[in-house]
Amino acid sequence: MGVPYDHNKLKDKHMKILSKKHSPLLLIILLVSSYTFKSCTEDPYKPETLGSIEGQVMDAETNNPLSNVTITTKPSTEVILTDETGFYQIANIDTGRYSVVAEKDDYQTKMLGILVKEDHVSNVNFLLKKSDASSGDINFTGSFYPSNGAENMPPNLTLSWKAMEGRSSDSLNYSVELFNSNNTKQYYSAEDIRDTSLTVEALQYNKVYYWQVSAYNKRGDTTRSEIQSFKTRGISQNAFYFVRKVDGNYEIMAYDRDNDLVNRLTYNSYRDWAPRINRNNNMLAFVNNSEVKTQIYTMTRNGENITRITNIEVDGYHNQGNAFDWDEDRGKIIFSHYENLYEVNADGTGLNPIATAPDERNFRECQLSPDNSQIVAVTIGSKIYESEIYLLNRDGTNPQLLVDDLDGIVASPSFSIDGESILYTHDVSGNQTREGRMLNSHIFRYNLASGTTTDLSSNKPLGTNDLTPTYSPTGNKILFTNVVNDGSQPKEIWMMDINGDNREKVVDNGELPNWK
Repeated sequence: MGVPYDHNKLKDKHMKILSKKHSPLLLIILLVSSYTFKSCTEDPYKPETLGSIEGQVMDAETNNPLSNVTITTKPSTEVILTDETGFYQIANIDTGRYSVVAEKDDYQTKMLGILVKEDHVSNVNFLLKKSDASSGDINFTGSFYPSNGAENMPPNLTLSWKAMEGRSSDSLNYSVELFNSNNTKQYYSAEDIRDTSLTVEALQYNKVYYWQVSAYNKRGDTTRSEIQSFKTRGISQNAFYFVRKVDGNYEIMAYDRDNDLVNRLTYNSYRDWAPRINRNNNMLAFVNNSEVKTQIYTMTRNGENITRITNIEVDGYHNQGNAFDWDEDRGKIIFSHYENLYEVNADGTGLNPIATAPDERNFRECQLSPDNSQIVAVTIGSKIYESEIYLLNRDGTNPQLLVDDLDGIVASPSFSIDGESILYTHDVSGNQTREGRMLNSHIFRYNLASGTTTDLSSNKPLGTNDLTPTYSPTGNKILFTNVVNDGSQPKEIWMMDINGDNREKVVDNGELPNWK
C-alpha cells in the first residue's frame, strides 16, 4: 500500500541515516531537488544571495580529527575532502536549506541539516562512529519501480522497492530521498516508512529525477540502495490548455492530443484561471487569487518558474480575471483594471495605460488580433447582461462598436487565425437576471469586412450553453466550452468545424480552453 506524499510535512526534512559505505556514484552525481508549485507569490526579480558552510569532522570515540572525509551536500554543490585537522569549507553557495553528508570508509555515514543564510558562515561539525559490519545483513533485491533509467513517467507515481534482512523484511524501516536534476533549493525526503512504496505527486514535467532508499533496523544498522533515476514525460507541443475544478479549487491543465492525456500543471489551494499560451516563448500566462485580488502570473508550458507579473488586479464589473492576452511580438501582456486597459512587459516592468472604456463601463474581456494591431474587447455595465463588443487599435484609438448591448449576455470575443472574423457568444434567450444565468448561449462568427453574423451553434443540444470559443492553431477547428444551463453537471470542452458541423466532446470537466 502506497504512502501518500505530503509536500508540506515532508519537504525540507533530513533523514537520520547511517550507512557503512557508498559507491563512488553517490559522491559525484548531482542529486538536486524539485517542488512543482511552490507558491504564487514569487517576485519577478530575485537577486543572487550567497553564504558558506564550514566545520570539522572528529572520531566519536577518540575525539581525534579525521582527514580525507568526503563532504557532499544535498542539493549538490561540490565534493571536497577534510584536511589533516578534519576541517572543510564550502564557500559561495546559494542560500537555502541543505543536508551536509560526511562519508569515510569504515565509518558510519552521517547527514546533518543546515540553513545557509546570506553573507553568513553556517557551522556543521560531525562526530563519526566506526561502522558495524552487521549492517551488511540488509540487502536490496534490485526490484525497483520505476526501473533505473525509465522515461516518459507520469508526474504522479508510486515508487516501490524490496529489501531483506537475512530472511525477513518485517523488521525494516525505510527512508527515501528524491531529487530533481535542475533545482538546487529543495529536495523531497520521507522517513520511518514501513511499507516498501511511496506515492509522490506534482513532479515537474520533462525532468530527470534521482532517488535512493535507505533501509534500517532497530539496532541502527543502515544500508542504502544504489541511486535510481527516471525521467518524467514532457508537455506535447500539440497540447491545448484549460481549467479544471479539482477538490474545490481550479487548476491549470494541459491536454496532450497526441497521447490523449490530461496533464496537471498547478497544485494550489487558490484559483488558477484562464491560461494563455505564448508560442513565441513557450510561456503561459494565467491569473491566481492567492493575493486576494486576482493577479497575472507566468510559467513555462511545463509548469515551472511561476512568477507574478502584475501589481494591480485584473478586476472590474463582473470580471472573473479573463481580461488579459499576450502581445507575442512585443513580449507584453495587455489586461483590464476596471475602466482601463493596460500593457505590461512579461517581466512585470513597463506598466502603461492603453485605453479607457466608455462612461459607466468597465472592460471585462480582451484579445489581440493575430498581427497584434487591434484589440477586441467586451465592455460591461454594473449589470452583468449590459455588455457589448468593441474593436480598437492596439494603442487604444479608433474604437468601433461591433456588437451592441443585446438582450442576454454577450461575451468571449476571439479573433480568427487570419484576423478577418471574430467569434463571440450571445445568450439568444434574452434572459436578464442579476446572477447572470444563461439559458441558450450560442457561438457566432462576425465577419469584419461585411459585418454579417453567422450562428455556429444551430446543432447545439437543447438546454445547454456554448461558451468561450477559440480557434485551433491551424484555424480549421473551434474549441469551446459546453455546459447544461442549470449548472447541474461539470463543464465540458468540445470541438467543431469552423462552420459548426461535426461537434465532438474532447475533455470532461474542463473549461476556458486556449489553443492558439
